[in-house]
Amino acid sequence: ESSMRTYIHYLQELRVEWVRLEFNYYEIIPDSVMDFFVEELRKADIKILGLLTGLVPGNFINCMIPSLRFKSPIDTLDHYKEFCERNAERYKKHITTWEIWNEPNTLRFWIRNPEPIEYVELAAAVAPIIRKINPKNKTVFGGLMGDDLRVIAPFQRINYIQECIDAGIDKYIDIYNFHPYDPICYFAKKPANVYFPTIAGIIDSFMHKYRAVQKPFIISEIGVCPLWLKISQTEIGALYKEIYLHSISKRIDCYFWVLTDFKGPEYSRWNPETAFGLISWDLKEKEMYKSFVTEMKKL
Repeated sequence: ESSMRTYIHYLQELRVEWVRLEFNYYEIIPDSVMDFFVEELRKADIKILGLLTGLVPGNFINCMIPSLRFKSPIDTLDHYKEFCERNAERYKKHITTWEIWNEPNTLRFWIRNPEPIEYVELAAAVAPIIRKINPKNKTVFGGLMGDDLRVIAPFQRINYIQECIDAGIDKYIDIYNFHPYDPICYFAKKPANVYFPTIAGIIDSFMHKYRAVQKPFIISEIGVCPLWLKISQTEIGALYKEIYLHSISKRIDCYFWVLTDFKGPEYSRWNPETAFGLISWDLKEKEMYKSFVTEMKKL
């Protein structure tokens, strides 16, 4: 409880309005933990985007052959439907926006070769359940890796949203969603002035590609890891403000990934994925957090 209240303190200092909260399909978090955190977030007037997905740690094996340890939700569809129904029902007073899976256009998260028609099948099975529990509920397309124009990860499908639209997903989705990552977010020795135009360009390219879509878009995940980059943590904080301003200028809500660093036996200490946090594993402020707070207070 103390740790979770510390999380909320940092979120409030950042003036966060929404958090993207993961409900892990592969390793269920105890109800007592989720109940407490959800209720405390809402008491703090922070809204919640519920992410109904499985966590697939980003190691080499999981990125290349994830089926060794995990099953795709399309292969366990009845069980996944039960998982979604249980959480949407349990938290119906507090969460009315639900994201259906994460980065389904990648082998890592889809567990099998990503196929748009299969994601449409998943959305068709889950969206009516979520909407029946609360007619005000909104369903969100699983955050797409990249701009849907370039391949930046192993076994990544492009033109994915368009193929889903062609297969009829629009009737099941209220909000579309993407993650405008570039390889420089993970590994690069580029000067600080390269980052904003690169990420803004990805956002603009995606929105141009899907300019005919009449529903809202969000960015449910974007971040820059300071571990292997030339850009400083202070500069990352300033960069986040610029990404935020660019996103809202396009009428896109933007979620930054992630609040805290994390670790575990699945991850090597060289993995940049563990170090995107604004605060450290032991809940201490990082320089990028301090910078981001300072920049946001200027608005």
